[in-house]
Amino acid sequence: MTTAVVTPDAVGTDAATTPVVAVTPAAGGPTVVRRPALLHSAVALMTSTVASAGLGFVFWVVAARWFPPEAVGRASAAVSAMALLAGLAQLNLINLYARFLPGAGQHTRRLILTGYAASAVMSLLLGGGFLALGLGSGIIGPAPAQRLVFVAAVVASAIFFISDGVLTALRKAGSVPVKNVIASSAKLALLPLLAGTAAGDGMLIAWAAPMLVTMLGVNWWILRRLAPAHARTAPAAPAPARRELLGFASAEYVNGLLTNAVAFLPPVMVAGVLGVTASAYFYIPWTIGVAGSTLLWNVVTSFVVTAASDPAAARAHVNRAFGLVAAVVLAGALVLGGAAEPLLRVLGGEYAAEGTGTLRLVGLSLPFTGVILLYCAFAMMEKRMWPVVTVQSVGIAAFLAVSWYGLPRVGIIAPAAALCMTQAAVAIALLPGLVRRYRATGDRAAPPDWATRTARPETVTTDTRSAG
Repeated sequence: MTTAVVTPDAVGTDAATTPVVAVTPAAGGPTVVRRPALLHSAVALMTSTVASAGLGFVFWVVAARWFPPEAVGRASAAVSAMALLAGLAQLNLINLYARFLPGAGQHTRRLILTGYAASAVMSLLLGGGFLALGLGSGIIGPAPAQRLVFVAAVVASAIFFISDGVLTALRKAGSVPVKNVIASSAKLALLPLLAGTAAGDGMLIAWAAPMLVTMLGVNWWILRRLAPAHARTAPAAPAPARRELLGFASAEYVNGLLTNAVAFLPPVMVAGVLGVTASAYFYIPWTIGVAGSTLLWNVVTSFVVTAASDPAAARAHVNRAFGLVAAVVLAGALVLGGAAEPLLRVLGGEYAAEGTGTLRLVGLSLPFTGVILLYCAFAMMEKRMWPVVTVQSVGIAAFLAVSWYGLPRVGIIAPAAALCMTQAAVAIALLPGLVRRYRATGDRAAPPDWATRTARPETVTTDTRSAG
């Protein structure tokens, strides 16, 4: 599971749409200035992912130098469990907000708060259930305070994740890297201060506490400043039909369950099957690979937000999205494939010896992940997520089965090999549909439904209201 200086807001514009690329006169109206909002938003989100992943890597490098592998493995398994539960509890609202929040108008604040409340309740249920069933007995201490910290971390993490989607949908993607860099830097700063506590607890608290504080501060800004400003200035749009919203949300939630299982369940499986020491060697290369997938998802999220706001320029947005995905896939595969061993050697010789194969295989899976996520972007725009969910369900069930079967036989490389094989199979199944949808965006005779709606062009005005 999924982080830079923010460009200040220009007068009457949003930071996510600052660079000007073309000026065209609107018939009978003011001059229309179109800007590459998708590019700016995607770059901001990718900056956020790279920065937070880099700082997270440094966090675990420091932890690996100060603590024995057993303690690092226990703490990384606890963080993985927390992230898995938070990923499930956030209900995949990031995608729902990306699709519906740009046109929510006066419903903006209510939509945000409803999602936060649902996620908080789900976090409490999942976190409490995880501990009550004894699933965290090997990684979470038995003391009530330790269990309370874990559940609070799940709640904070879920809303922390969702706020990235809210900021992006409100055209404040430039704030996302600032938010995540602050939290990641604070994690690193807290680690030496908490080193005197029990090893696993100290690392978990250092990881979770900054997210809680940052989440509270950012959401104060969102609810007090950004949401009211968006409600005043966003194009008027009717609230989505309840059936449409629930159908999209339910499909997205199931899709979120599946993708979060792939991202965060394997480290927990490794700890359960092979022990916490093996989990330490597996967790860091797997997390680096998840960051690569998150970079691709940053592009997809930016595409959905931009295309939902400006469907008239569908083909231009699609071309930018495809180009960015290709660039990330190529760079990620080359870096993870070619630099895996020296990158992991920074943590120590054992980490490099045990984890290099895992990191290389994860890098090889990125092209297939890119195809899948581009298909998901079209499905989100069409509001037809269930076919994607069906195909993903089969692929992910195969991934988990192969991983579980392979772990005791071939070791920690099993989940990475399973990921590469199953992502390839799903990508091949979805590729023909992706090609058809790409061609349709350039078909003037029969363009996709979402690309035929009239969008209000963005104009430069002298409005001096600021969202803060």
